Amino acid sequence: MNTIPTDVRRSTMIVNEIDLPLSIYKDILGMTVYYDKELIVSGKGLPTGVYDAKTRLVILQCNHPYIGMLGLLQYIDPPLPTPPPRPKPNRVQIGETVFVINTEDVQMVYEKLSTIPQVEIVSQPHLQEYPKPEGGLFRILGMSFFDPNGYFVELNQFL
Repeated sequence: MNTIPTDVRRSTMIVNEIDLPLSIYKDILGMTVYYDKELIVSGKGLPTGVYDAKTRLVILQCNHPYIGMLGLLQYIDPPLPTPPPRPKPNRVQIGETVFVINTEDVQMVYEKLSTIPQVEIVSQPHLQEYPKPEGGLFRILGMSFFDPNGYFVELNQFL
């Protein structure tokens, strides 16, 4: 039985190119493909301003079969307009999301991401300590990056 009536099941990234981020989240971070389909999105519930569009939705799954999923949604026909580039240096702004992802090997992920020109590494692996709610400290090896579509990811490895 649930203790509260709400679960955050999935966050979906709207992307203008799906293959490179899919390879990052699947091949480098180890997520598995739960769903991969082309569909027609009416535009009634998702306010993109594009109606009855052909899209591709890929849902990636981590360790839980119901929560913590990540979606990638690309509008194929018609495509959504490409947003203007972020000013340099990239900064997270109000209204944006920080995706916090845990992994077992931050150093390996960092080395692989460093070879992809479309990925902007913000911080190399470094030790961080945060207070635990019940006292003591979380020790985390962390890094952060902007993925090829400009989404910010904080990547953590609990030590």
